[in-house]
Amino acid sequence: MAARVLIIALDGADGALLDRWSADGTLRNLAALRARGAATRLSAPAGVTDDALWASFQYASSLGEHGRYHFRQRLDSGEMGMVFRDETDRKSFWDALSSEGLHVAILDVPKCGSPRPLNGIHLVDWLVHGRYFDEPKSYPESLGGEIVAQFGPAPPSRCQYEGPPLSDDEVREMTANLRTSVARKRAAGLHYLQSEPWDLFVLGFKEAHCAGHHFWDFADPTHPGHDPARAASLPDPIRTIFLDLDAAVGELVATVGPDTDIAVFSTTDMVPNATLGHLMPGIVRRVRRRLGDTPLTRALRHGVRLCFPAAHVMPPCSLLPYNENCDALRVSPQWGLFRHTPGYERKKAAMLDRIEFLLRDLTDADTGRPVIAAIDRPSATYAGKRAAALPDLLIRYPAGAVPRAVVSPQLGHIESERPKVRPGNHAPGGLLIFSGDTFAGASAMQDIGPLAAKALHATTK
Repeated sequence: MAARVLIIALDGADGALLDRWSADGTLRNLAALRARGAATRLSAPAGVTDDALWASFQYASSLGEHGRYHFRQRLDSGEMGMVFRDETDRKSFWDALSSEGLHVAILDVPKCGSPRPLNGIHLVDWLVHGRYFDEPKSYPESLGGEIVAQFGPAPPSRCQYEGPPLSDDEVREMTANLRTSVARKRAAGLHYLQSEPWDLFVLGFKEAHCAGHHFWDFADPTHPGHDPARAASLPDPIRTIFLDLDAAVGELVATVGPDTDIAVFSTTDMVPNATLGHLMPGIVRRVRRRLGDTPLTRALRHGVRLCFPAAHVMPPCSLLPYNENCDALRVSPQWGLFRHTPGYERKKAAMLDRIEFLLRDLTDADTGRPVIAAIDRPSATYAGKRAAALPDLLIRYPAGAVPRAVVSPQLGHIESERPKVRPGNHAPGGLLIFSGDTFAGASAMQDIGPLAAKALHATTK
């Protein structure tokens, strides 16, 4: 037996496609695994980022407990920075298993901080989507260099947020690079899986994530940019990558023994991308004015910052880093000060209501359609010790909507040049396919690690 528990992550692979293609036999290896166990759809908070989902997997905790909603957040020091810098005191579920003496291998789980010493190996940011580091990090330190030397560096990537549509040649080139990436990860996975006996072996593949962002207009006939003639003239890039991933899963599963507990999962679904990101700075400025923000109050805030640099003096509402298809706001009555004074929460709730009213009134200036799909209040909705760090408002946009201009009676007309966004973006979903019944109770990302640990503890005894 090469591993007692094998977990394979297909980062960003559309859960609906995985479900359909593993059920109808298109993905024959996933279909065979499904026949040995079952498949279940995963749930996630609406609008959640992949950074948050991978934190839930790693720390086996909910969004409100771990508090990570983006890779850049306000740190405990007060500065904006990479969020993993504030997570050094937190243990992943594999850290806990390692401390119990179990032998673990963690290869390219996305969105991890610097690897720590453990009973096994840990590789970060070799072939992943959305690196936290400029080059691979590993424990032991030599592992990253050895893997790159033996299996190859990351192929060129086009995974940027914005950019012109890909030409046919660029589609072929990107597909070829993603196929190379799958092959290199498969080879490394097989090598280390067979190198020694493991209690837990976790391997992440990034290629469906990149393909979903950049090729979703090929896969989804409802996409505003879908061109049936073009899609028919090129090999289907999404299907090609999914078939390569299925073949890799088949080889990895064949390497372990029949008693190995196996889980293969994706993190999200994919939908046509949408954004108001190009319009939100202007919208937020208009909202602030409606909330009474004036040149005088802005001058006063500036003066307070000069006199008290450590004070977190905030405008009534401000944009937080997030994703294209959602925007996030921090809302700060009384400039964010005096949070413990009587009436603060009441004033904040009233301000949230007012901002929601102003935003929901916005429509597309060209079509008259609403541009806001939903507005959530994560910091107030989710339970947990770090829930207060989450955005106060999360604004979600209808799939495929990228308006040139928006208008409302309260905020007026706001326009900006449309950005060239990626064709696809994440939606809540994902799929878990597993053998046996070890992972039968999983319904979300944070459930997978504890169920693996439970299986390991049961067989260890």
